[in-house]
Amino acid sequence: MGSCGTWARQELLLKFRLAGYPRKHNEGRVEVFYNDEWGTICDDDFTLANAQVLCRHLGFVAATGWAHSAKYGKGVGRIWLDNVNCAGGEKSIADCKHRGWGNSDCSHEEDAGVICKDERIPGFKDSNVIETEQSHVEEVRLRSVVSGSRRQLPVTEGIVEVRYKDGWAQICDEGWNSQNSRVVCGMMGFPAEKKVNRNFYNASHS
Repeated sequence: MGSCGTWARQELLLKFRLAGYPRKHNEGRVEVFYNDEWGTICDDDFTLANAQVLCRHLGFVAATGWAHSAKYGKGVGRIWLDNVNCAGGEKSIADCKHRGWGNSDCSHEEDAGVICKDERIPGFKDSNVIETEQSHVEEVRLRSVVSGSRRQLPVTEGIVEVRYKDGWAQICDEGWNSQNSRVVCGMMGFPAEKKVNRNFYNASHS
């Protein structure tokens, strides 16, 4: 009874997100949140049927393809799943055959990605959001304020903006800390945050 209860709780905590670069909102390195930790899926034996199940987890109606060999960049942390074998109709990736959570002989150079059909499941509640008391933040971006033609791509530093109604809104930095930066960097597919020169941004925005 106890082990079943533990398994059920872990199943409830499964979340999925798309990460990496370059990617679109409906494609990317697929990452799964299991046992309080984000990790990746190895591309060994990966199939379109696996992608179908994962795209539904992500709120898309179907998959149109998948990617191997860390096409969207290498992830960090655990490689949660390996040798995944889905029929395509499973409700959860956990129902597919695999080597067991955390059992893998892969490196992050084998991180799998998915390409989902750009059509959302009606009424799907996205698990890949930052929840606040008043709203759901689903899209963030960095607006570069560094001038010059040699702008670094992808943009790894800039003013944090969130999608709001039909436009973009800037976030105030009052109370902002490295934990906030880490969350935003993770949403954009970067492994970690770096210290930013706040004086530069205060001067350029004043």
